[in-house]
Amino acid sequence: MESEHEAGTLSFEEYLAEYGKLTYRNVGTSMLPLIKQNRDAFTVRRLEEGEMPKPKDVVLFRRTTSSGEIKYVLHRVWKKTGDTYVCLGDNCVNAEKNVRLQDIMGILTEVNRKGKIVRVTDRGYRLYVWFWCVTRPVRIFCKKMWMRAKRLGKKILRRG
Repeated sequence: MESEHEAGTLSFEEYLAEYGKLTYRNVGTSMLPLIKQNRDAFTVRRLEEGEMPKPKDVVLFRRTTSSGEIKYVLHRVWKKTGDTYVCLGDNCVNAEKNVRLQDIMGILTEVNRKGKIVRVTDRGYRLYVWFWCVTRPVRIFCKKMWMRAKRLGKKILRRG
């Protein structure tokens, strides 16, 4: 999930600093099937001083592009490496490496799916996280093969 910073509004950092939590409608497909674009909303709470995200937490962090543009990303923490984190969207193949703690603003607390609140403490959510993390290598392999097959198919159709 990515979101671009909109001028004239509070930044996510400012909003979290002022209110302690933020509920936002999802933009993007990186957190499928957990969060669906244009349907679901998610709530993150402010990351408290001294708090360290743990593997499997879903965090909201900021990424600064090479042009200086700020983008906000919601991805799952896979591991901590030294002073940085490796994060990956549930629907992504490539990880975001070198996410710094100072760029992490909040941790997911709940998802509003079709009007039903799913909390990260719910048994069903914890089962989803366990299953999604255990099957990650197989899912990524299958997704890569599917993407290669699609590219090959398009190449063959263009020639024909």
